[in-house]
Amino acid sequence: MKKEFIETELFDTETNLEHYNSICNKILDYIMSFNSDNPLIQQNYNLKREHTNRVVGYSEVIARSLKLEKEDEMIVQLIALLHDIGRFEQMSQYETFNDSESRDHAELGVEIIKEKKWISHLPDYIQDYIISAISNHNKLDMLKNENEKVSLFSKIIRDADKIDILDLTIKEYSKPAKNRNEKLTLGLADKPHISKSVVKSVVNGKPADKKQLKTVNDFKLMQISWVYDVNYKKSFSIINKMQFLKQLFDSLPKTDDVFEAYRKAKIHIENQLI
Repeated sequence: MKKEFIETELFDTETNLEHYNSICNKILDYIMSFNSDNPLIQQNYNLKREHTNRVVGYSEVIARSLKLEKEDEMIVQLIALLHDIGRFEQMSQYETFNDSESRDHAELGVEIIKEKKWISHLPDYIQDYIISAISNHNKLDMLKNENEKVSLFSKIIRDADKIDILDLTIKEYSKPAKNRNEKLTLGLADKPHISKSVVKSVVNGKPADKKQLKTVNDFKLMQISWVYDVNYKKSFSIINKMQFLKQLFDSLPKTDDVFEAYRKAKIHIENQLI
């Protein structure tokens, strides 16, 4: 993970600039401190480092499309850098990325951020933005908050995170079953079965609940349903350009329910790009 990727020249705002590089360095040192003699665990540490790097990039692209102030761009990148900080300790303690079998990784991340005091020198309002967005990034529905900035930052990280997870998992699906990383699909059974509750959510235009998942195919359908929880035109544009929905659809059984779920999700994306 390259520090230069994070330390761009975007952040010339005098407010908090003196803290920015030191915060990034401390966080990156923490991320790089996780190593294991177990090749599978090490693979997952590396996976999360690379994911974090890419989410920083996607977040920056979305922020630029929204023409945010430079201080807000700085906050967006710090949120992206920290959004999955709990994943490293989660893998270290529980050897899984499945929150239901371990800890909610966002809540664990918030605990680590507060314990390490990486952002404690920033103004209280910026700390609140960062903590709130990280708490929000993995929830089925965003936590209620009337602050417009909290909503903005939460939506950006949710979009950027989804985009990279889609890319990452779709590439994984294309591998032979024996070579796939089961941690990415939460250890779900790789069977033809598709749960009716998951299909119903997608067909009704709602994000599927992770608690409903029983198989990898359910997971794929849930990922299709994520388009109903994407917030910005730039995000839809990236998803459409990279053909994520088609790739997911191509990897699913061709049942009437799957066709209908894909058709409605595809129309939803097209409508957002008009």
